[in-house]
Amino acid sequence: MEERIPYSRFSVTMMGALLVFLGAAILANPGDVTVFMVRLVGFACAIFAVMMFVGHLLRAQAIDAIPFEEIAGAGILLLFGAVMGLFPDGFAKVLFSVLGVLIILSGLGDIARSHKMLADDEQKERVTLRIGIVTVAVGVFVTLLPSAALRIVPVLCGAALVLDGLSELYIALRMGETEEPKA
Repeated sequence: MEERIPYSRFSVTMMGALLVFLGAAILANPGDVTVFMVRLVGFACAIFAVMMFVGHLLRAQAIDAIPFEEIAGAGILLLFGAVMGLFPDGFAKVLFSVLGVLIILSGLGDIARSHKMLADDEQKERVTLRIGIVTVAVGVFVTLLPSAALRIVPVLCGAALVLDGLSELYIALRMGETEEPKA
C-alpha cells in the first residue's frame, strides 16, 4: 500500500523559502554555524549526562546502589560534553582531523578493491581507482587542513540548502492551486 503525504502549494512554498533562508544564513556565517552546532551538541551531551546520573540516583535507594559503570559513563559523557561545549573550535578541528583519517582509509580501501576486480571489467576498475584516489586526496586535505575543511563543509551544506530551497520554490510555482506534486 503506497502512502503519500499530500502537499499544498503553500507548504511547498514555505519549505522552499525556509531552506533558502537557512542556506543563506549558513553561507553568511559558515564558521559561526559550525561552532554553534558543536557547542550545541556538547552542551546537549553534558545535560544528558546529568540527566542520566539524576535518573540513576532517583531509582537507587543509595548512591552505592548505582553501578560504577553508569557513574563513570555519565562522568565521561559530562566531561566530553563540557569540553566540546566550552571549546568548540578546537574540538571541531580534532573531529575533522579524525574524519580526514577515516576518509583516507576509505579511499585506500577503494584503491585496494579496484585492483582485486576482475580483468574483464577494466572500465569499472578504472572508475573505482579514480574514486579511491580522489577520496584519499580529500582525506589528506581534511586531515592536514582541518581549519579549511571546517569552513568549506558548511559552505557546501549552505549551497545545497539554497539549491534545494530554490527547487522547492520552482515546484511550488509549477503546482496548481490544489494540485499535489508528482513524486
